[in-house]
Amino acid sequence: MNTGGKLYICEIIGVYLILTLYYFIADHSTWFIAMPALFMGFATLAHSRQGGWMIPAALFLSAIGDYQGSEHNFILQVSFFALAHIFYIADFLPNRQLSKSNKLIAGIPFLYAVIFLAILISHISNMVEIIAVSIYAAIIATMGASALTLNIKYKWWYVVAAMLFIFSDSVIVYNKYIEPISNASLWIMTTYYAAQGLFATLCLLRKQK
Repeated sequence: MNTGGKLYICEIIGVYLILTLYYFIADHSTWFIAMPALFMGFATLAHSRQGGWMIPAALFLSAIGDYQGSEHNFILQVSFFALAHIFYIADFLPNRQLSKSNKLIAGIPFLYAVIFLAILISHISNMVEIIAVSIYAAIIATMGASALTLNIKYKWWYVVAAMLFIFSDSVIVYNKYIEPISNASLWIMTTYYAAQGLFATLCLLRKQK
């Protein structure tokens, strides 16, 4: 990548960091929560010829999910993020390598999801929310497993982004259903924005095939 390309990516990351910082300074309940993912959606869409359109689609869906969360529409929030993860999975699929070791480690997110759901479900009284959370857990576990089976440059950065996403969502539901967590919003949003920023940056680093 030439110097101009590196500078462009640094500028994109800089704007993204400014937007995320402003979120923490501003009122956390406002629609502005969606702006960082929305911005990265447009940035990666402009790079779609090299990076593909799956990640931009995932970022746009995540921005809608962010907005629904700010409006306290939990089911819609979960639905849009589930769709976003489906697009991340679709982006990863062509670059998977299903070796024995990859298959083994790919089971880790599913094992975590099963254990976490076993603890969580007893704390949820609404059947619709139980179904929504369970489906979402299966989808995000698949996203994490897909990242772990990648055979691609910067694989482990994709894995880091996926694990940050899983951690962020785990804190959301633990805080919502099981027990309040001190500074939950800070834990949730820093890891979430880090995950989205990593996925977007990795997309921007892709070269034309």
